Amino acid sequence: MIFFDETVALVTGAAQRVGREIALTLARAGCDIVVHYRESELEAILLVEEIREMGREAWTVQGDLSEPGAPEKIMREAWDKAAWVDILVNNAACYTRETLLESTETDYEYAMRVNAIAPVMLAREMALLAAGGSVLPEVYKGRIINILDRDIARNGAGRLPYWLSKKALEAATKGLALELAPRFTVNAVAPGPVLTAANPDDREPAGPLPLTTRPTPQDVAECTLFLARSTAITGQIIYADGGQHLC
Repeated sequence: MIFFDETVALVTGAAQRVGREIALTLARAGCDIVVHYRESELEAILLVEEIREMGREAWTVQGDLSEPGAPEKIMREAWDKAAWVDILVNNAACYTRETLLESTETDYEYAMRVNAIAPVMLAREMALLAAGGSVLPEVYKGRIINILDRDIARNGAGRLPYWLSKKALEAATKGLALELAPRFTVNAVAPGPVLTAANPDDREPAGPLPLTTRPTPQDVAECTLFLARSTAITGQIIYADGGQHLC
């Protein structure tokens, strides 16, 4: 079903896994898609071709979100290619498992830059471009969806750099929701132990799951679509984790 018309979504880390499913789900709903990638150029190009076969437009943008100035450059390039951006999905992330004693200052700096600072800078640049653009639709309502992790509901022991960066993005979601209202909504999805298409029968222990089944990339994508469609929700987090955050 087509929900969007003349709507452009930028999905970071869109070439593979959850990001890819988010991009495809938004495209099926009518969005044109800007596919951001860091190193997965071939996968990004193939995704663009798949989206175009649906009758939607798509483009690629490349960039390393850990580099200073890269988020702003990525957003400007997306804006230049697509004319504007209505929806930003901050999906790209670095996942690390360093404990406190294993971690270094560099681990914290890298995790914070990719997982927290880059999404905020992308949102900031999007808001600046929207405020100064002359080619926007008459009624522009931006949507920002941050992809978190159900670990934000826990104490973070065992992978402190990663956990701190996702907690920072959780806080930023609420701060941005207030700062960017009423022209933007800002929300988040917090996935649990997602099964991927590359490993659909993964039996790695995932902790307690009240719903007994692990979420899929499609589950995360459907939550993202719901938040992208909503005009009445901001500053909220949806846990797509089989209830794991309750345990």
